Amino acid sequence: MRLTALVRGVVVLLISGLTLFFASKIMDSNVRLNNVKYFLGEVVRPQSSSKIKVASCGMETQCPADHFPFRIMSGAASVVGPSICFNDKVLMSNIKNNIGRGLNIAIVNATSGELLTTDFFDMWTGNVELLLNFLKPIKPGTIVLLASFDDPATKMTDEVRTIFSELGSSLIHNVQFRDNWIFVGAKLIKEKTPFEQILKNDKAKNKYGNWPEAVEMDGCIPRKID
Repeated sequence: MRLTALVRGVVVLLISGLTLFFASKIMDSNVRLNNVKYFLGEVVRPQSSSKIKVASCGMETQCPADHFPFRIMSGAASVVGPSICFNDKVLMSNIKNNIGRGLNIAIVNATSGELLTTDFFDMWTGNVELLLNFLKPIKPGTIVLLASFDDPATKMTDEVRTIFSELGSSLIHNVQFRDNWIFVGAKLIKEKTPFEQILKNDKAKNKYGNWPEAVEMDGCIPRKID
């Protein structure tokens, strides 16, 4: 009888533990969904019940019809460049020959999905004023997509970090020499973006000697409704 009671007690504890675990996961998921919902500082229209299958850019993500699919990959060491794909179109890549060492940034219209501009900024030997001149005119209603390559931070200033923070970055103050960083933000974003990853440069853990392995991310960004 004692053994039976003990077994029942263990089963009850396991069930309770699993219940708490899945409840926490659901809560985390709801927080992330809410962050996406308010990504552009406003409540988006209810999602369409129909979904579109995204097959380009190596994506398998399904996005609602009122969202833009995207995929970003950072560079790998100083050899393989980054890539940025948005709404079924490759915006920046080795093949397009429009990437470079440092920060690779694409700006798109948050309503139409139209590409507005792309550029890259050398954060090792480049002029940080060029980056500031690019970031400061960014207007509300635009989405900023970023992928690092080689070194994203040597020329980084407090002013630059503040601008990225205002665009929704929560990790910008942790970005350092040869870290891999990818980011999607927006002007006047209401909350910190849920679309951001960083992999620290750590010689004890790096995949490529003096560089960490590449990081990649895909997801669905709500279309801004005018």
